[in-house]
Amino acid sequence: MKYLLLSFVFILGFIACKNDEEKKRDTPAEETKTANGNEYSELFTTSFNNVLNTYYNLKDAFVKSDTIAVNAAGAQLKILLDSLNLAEVQQKDTIAFSSVNGRPADASAELVAMLAEKDLEKKRESFEMVSGVFYDLLRTIRPNGITAYYQYCPMAFNDKGAYWLSNADSIRNPYFGKKMLTCGEVKETLKY
Repeated sequence: MKYLLLSFVFILGFIACKNDEEKKRDTPAEETKTANGNEYSELFTTSFNNVLNTYYNLKDAFVKSDTIAVNAAGAQLKILLDSLNLAEVQQKDTIAFSSVNGRPADASAELVAMLAEKDLEKKRESFEMVSGVFYDLLRTIRPNGITAYYQYCPMAFNDKGAYWLSNADSIRNPYFGKKMLTCGEVKETLKY
């Protein structure tokens, strides 16, 4: 009887260890999903995608060196940024929220300055700051279904260099337009 009881305890311990191993094997897949992107509501995802697509429209207007299109896209982007509600980000990850809270307002204020500026090159300086905000937002929020390319031109602003985001991996430089359309490289691919 004593051996039977010891055998039973041994078998139960073996089964428990095996279950723990299976749980540990399942955990990395869940962590990978969390690390690669966040699931947000359809409303937030649509709102964020609208903001991001309008940013891409602004970038494309700079590529074309079209001041009227820059102003139109900049004004629309400001409106969308002002209405972007990050409450869902706060609910999912308070640390991430604290690092991006206020960043859309920073970009919105820079867009106001950009719209008041007459000179296209000065507008491009504002675009650089706005691009930095969008990079921070994407890396922090990590919305599922997004692929963006963080691109860099070392010659922008008298060789100071500048970054921007694109929805394509091909280079279309917003800081030089047609003068040096393909100057730059992809520095990072953000895929969530």
